Amino acid sequence: MLVAVLLAGFVAVFGKVFSDTPRRAKPVRFSAAEPRQLPQCGQPDDGQTHIPPEWTTFTPPATGQSYIDPVFGCRVKRLTDSSAEETLYDGTHPSLMHYYSTFSPINATDTMLLISSSNGAWRVKDINGNAVVPTTKMPAMNNGHPVWDASDGNVFYYALGKALYRGTIVGRSVKGAVLYTFKEYRGIVSPDAADLSQDGDHLALAGQNPDNTMDVFVWSLSKQTKTSKYTTSCKVTDSITIAPQPGCLHKLQLTANNLLSIQFSEDGAGIEQGVRIWDETKLIHLQDSTNHYDTGSDLDGNPVFIAANSSSTLAGLRNACPSGRGVDVRQQNHITRATCLLDKQPSWHVSYRGSASQPWAAISFFDDRKPGPELFNNNRGFRVPSSNNWLLYEDEIILARIDGSGIYRLAHARSRSAEGYWAQPRAAISRTGKSVVFTSNMAHPNGCPAKMQVPNECLDVYLIQIR
Repeated sequence: MLVAVLLAGFVAVFGKVFSDTPRRAKPVRFSAAEPRQLPQCGQPDDGQTHIPPEWTTFTPPATGQSYIDPVFGCRVKRLTDSSAEETLYDGTHPSLMHYYSTFSPINATDTMLLISSSNGAWRVKDINGNAVVPTTKMPAMNNGHPVWDASDGNVFYYALGKALYRGTIVGRSVKGAVLYTFKEYRGIVSPDAADLSQDGDHLALAGQNPDNTMDVFVWSLSKQTKTSKYTTSCKVTDSITIAPQPGCLHKLQLTANNLLSIQFSEDGAGIEQGVRIWDETKLIHLQDSTNHYDTGSDLDGNPVFIAANSSSTLAGLRNACPSGRGVDVRQQNHITRATCLLDKQPSWHVSYRGSASQPWAAISFFDDRKPGPELFNNNRGFRVPSSNNWLLYEDEIILARIDGSGIYRLAHARSRSAEGYWAQPRAAISRTGKSVVFTSNMAHPNGCPAKMQVPNECLDVYLIQIR
């Protein structure tokens, strides 16, 4: 009965029936693509499994220096050294990371990055690893995360208390200015996952109502008004300002047409479960059983979302890939229309900022098998990589063209991902598509050094310039 109701709802919402067949893009030669859009490093996909050489001994160079990936040829630059760079009050060192794949740590001009750490602090570095704004000069802000402006490389936005601020980098500090104070809320936050919109004018925010429900809303920077708002039935048990994932919210993202894409904390077919799009009148089902996803436009300007979609994520859907479990690109307004992006992939994260002018999605892979090859050498469960235990695309960072026409393999992340969640590379592509940033613990193949703030967490940030 439930399946029948869901199917009926989708026919009404999308005006399509589930008998529509997914589309598979025809392969094209890379030489046929626009030269300006091709990556300047990496290798086209050969369909073969590649084990990174010197897995047990390789260590990267010092901060600001680069190495050439020995398999795929991209230059990888190290931007941090968490084992020595910063020392906390108790003598420990915070782990450094770029945070998550679905919002870019890189500014509009591909010259600076926002870098977070295991103690919750933020700092700004340039693309050579030099400090621009140290943690001591960063403004106070609510939990959640700051987001870069879409055109001014010195500007980012952040929440503090009830107010939305513009932060402008001046010298080695940040000048904060209140853009708007939301007096109707007890506090606001820019929660997990959301980046600034593709048009550069909209932010996804959450506000805590007096009754502790939340307004999840889209804010227009130019109009200084809410363009969309959904009020949750779930409540925040504490202050929203200290929670990156408040109440029933897990992730919040904006679609290419500036609608709210809400991933709730629980899977299921209920109203506040799974992934839903708020169209200002109702919550539309994208997924009931959630997985990683990102949003953007396809080459024709249609709003799309990238995920491993199938009947296991939403009743009636058919995955567009031959195996039936690949990553596909699915039209947001015609959910049965999909193109296979990548098939038979390991566990993954996706990052997409694009459209026809920037048609590449960055996908990074990880594995948490125990025992397995993605553990530190000194871990009892560590197994040396071999043809018997290394997966196709494992530990890699790739670019996938949004129409499904090609894959470029950039580098191995060399991170021992099975050591913990934050050890997953979570590669993020810049808004311009010129750079990809990822996090890795490759500097310590034999295990983290002593005096890390979080034991067994010794992460650093790395940069690949692809155009």
